Amino acid sequence: RALFVVDNLYDELGAYLADPQSPRKKRDPLFPTQPGKAISTNRVLKLIKEYAQKANIDTYITPHVLRHTFATEMYRQGVPLAAIRAMMGHEKIAETAIYVHVSGQVKRLALEHISISGGSLWQ
Repeated sequence: RALFVVDNLYDELGAYLADPQSPRKKRDPLFPTQPGKAISTNRVLKLIKEYAQKANIDTYITPHVLRHTFATEMYRQGVPLAAIRAMMGHEKIAETAIYVHVSGQVKRLALEHISISGGSLWQ
């Protein structure tokens, strides 16, 4: 499946993969710990923990939590659920809906778009 990344990350990855000085082979993992060896799940968790501490984030964060955050933020910014589904690699929107946590702010903004007999609900 396609991997969706922001433009500046795309540019950086392209430069990294095209670097003729890199010892990386075409089929090697993108983030190896040593040539040809993929980074372990435990190492990923440690890296996330280290960066969370540097950012003064006290919450326990995992890659799965980051997926929830991604889906929620995309939805909060108005990205259609069908697009989020495609980016997350889900077959069904019901799978994606589990990841989207709708805040009170999003609910309030949605209600602001509704009018009853020409009047706003927030008069």
